Amino acid sequence: MEFQDTLRVSDQDGVRQLVLARPAARNALDGALVAGLTQAIDDADADPQVRVVVLRGEGAGFCAGADLKETARIDDAFEAAAHAHRMRLLLEAPGRAAKPVIAQVHGFALGAGCALALACDMAVMADDARLGFPEVRHAVVPALVVPGLVRRVGPFAAFDLLANGRIFTAAEAAIPGLAVLPAGADLAAEVAARAAELAGRPPELLALVKQMVRVSAGADPDAAMDAAERVNVENRLRRARAARQEQG
Repeated sequence: MEFQDTLRVSDQDGVRQLVLARPAARNALDGALVAGLTQAIDDADADPQVRVVVLRGEGAGFCAGADLKETARIDDAFEAAAHAHRMRLLLEAPGRAAKPVIAQVHGFALGAGCALALACDMAVMADDARLGFPEVRHAVVPALVVPGLVRRVGPFAAFDLLANGRIFTAAEAAIPGLAVLPAGADLAAEVAARAAELAGRPPELLALVKQMVRVSAGADPDAAMDAAERVNVENRLRRARAARQEQG
């Protein structure tokens, strides 16, 4: 596969690994990595040979968040707007993909790095994982991480996580849906097993499950059930057509 300066890409058995590779900068999200990772997720989603995408970080941790050295140099409205939009596209990319995206997290996942992990369909955490949103300690409003975090944990828990700027263990953060492994567990092996299981499922069914989960998370109950009803009917008709084709 293609190797880039800040992103490594590899495939095995339908699983595409996207590795954040700026270990000297704690895998901080600079412009090149943001653009490359966004494109890489979109490319994986478009590749029929890829069934599952895994995001992980090289070195001591997953991702330390936005590159503060880069953002400190932004001093005009156009550049600020462009940076914000690039980061938004990255944080939306795991949800935009029809395929399952798994975050494999060890060490630290902070700020936008934490938001990126939580934007994935599944986040598997090593026992040493540390999560948090320390932006307020740097006089930064963590605006772009708010919508996804509120959807994940609710408004009051989100305020607590964002306003205090503290760093938590994955277990202490108590974020719903995290798979926090016990001490000594093999993170890579656990993620590989989960990815292989998903890669063995029919991709069109996983895409529908993901679509329904995402729609239901952001919709009112009636709208969510309306969407569920439509998908239920479409799926039954698709199965019936497939059965007729097999018989005929």
